[in-house]
Amino acid sequence: MLFRQVMLTIVRALGGFALATRLTTRGLQIICYHGISLRDEHCFQPKLFMQEDTFRERITYLKRSNFQVLSLYEALSRLDQETLPPRALVITFDDGWLGIGTKAVPLLRKYGFPSTLYVTTKDVLSQTPVFDVALRYLLWGKKGEAIDLRFMGSDHPETILLSSPGEIEHAACRITDISKNWDDNNRQVLLLKLAEILSVEWNSDENNTLFRLMTMEQLAQLPSAGMDLQLHTHCHRLPIDDPEDVENEISNNREVLKRIVSGPLKHFCYPGGEFHPSQFPWLKKLGIESATTCLSGFNYPDTERFALRRFLDGEHITQVEFEAELSGFLELMRKFQRALPGKQNN
Repeated sequence: MLFRQVMLTIVRALGGFALATRLTTRGLQIICYHGISLRDEHCFQPKLFMQEDTFRERITYLKRSNFQVLSLYEALSRLDQETLPPRALVITFDDGWLGIGTKAVPLLRKYGFPSTLYVTTKDVLSQTPVFDVALRYLLWGKKGEAIDLRFMGSDHPETILLSSPGEIEHAACRITDISKNWDDNNRQVLLLKLAEILSVEWNSDENNTLFRLMTMEQLAQLPSAGMDLQLHTHCHRLPIDDPEDVENEISNNREVLKRIVSGPLKHFCYPGGEFHPSQFPWLKKLGIESATTCLSGFNYPDTERFALRRFLDGEHITQVEFEAELSGFLELMRKFQRALPGKQNN
């Protein structure tokens, strides 16, 4: 990683980023963010959460470097018409984490940058911590200890050490598997019980807002601040083999958002970035016009609109890596690699 950063720093100093920018002016870039930390979430999952200071550095760089930040609607329209300005860019967020509204929106508003938030609605309505993420956070916070799964019932006599990321993930997967048929209320009780076992005051004022999504009232204020709300499924899942289930996920998601969104809900983001071309006609039938993935790369007039590429930024991305991606340098490197014999075109 250090070698990569050193090499990118040298390339930037030699004018490589500036040259790449001139060679990639036709492309549309879409950046993806998830959450802005309220406390130490960026240490726990740096790919999912980012410090407010890091986000401020990114946004300041976009402004200073004269990126043309467009709304998703305008960007896709101009992509179709091949009238994009140089350095065209769209800012997107996934899920609806609380820190987006309290920390990201004020910074975006300061610079007049529009953005899009793809909202998953079940956890918005429940207003409870997102189970899978909160569970892993509790276990991560007790790294080096052990967890006895008999707290979930005497038929689970298993003790798992929490001494490595792999063991923590194993513990999280076992707890998730055991509780997979539990209802949401019992899963939240499980989190409280686990927190008690691990000596964490989960209901304290300090922890009470962690891993929650914004309320409907908070989301309703975002469009007036320049943040468009769009679709991300109701339960953060999209089957690849059941069009009826896909329709339910999109329809339920849309019905909730229609309560607070006056404009059209026709843009979508695949939960977890997982998708299959078989889903494209299903989405089109449901009135969706575009869908974003988690695949890196620029978007061009011939890019499939149901497989738009995005750059996933996070705390794990250094500033020079961020600049390398946005300059187009890494895009050129990907094109070069795909051109090599035996390389897949993805």
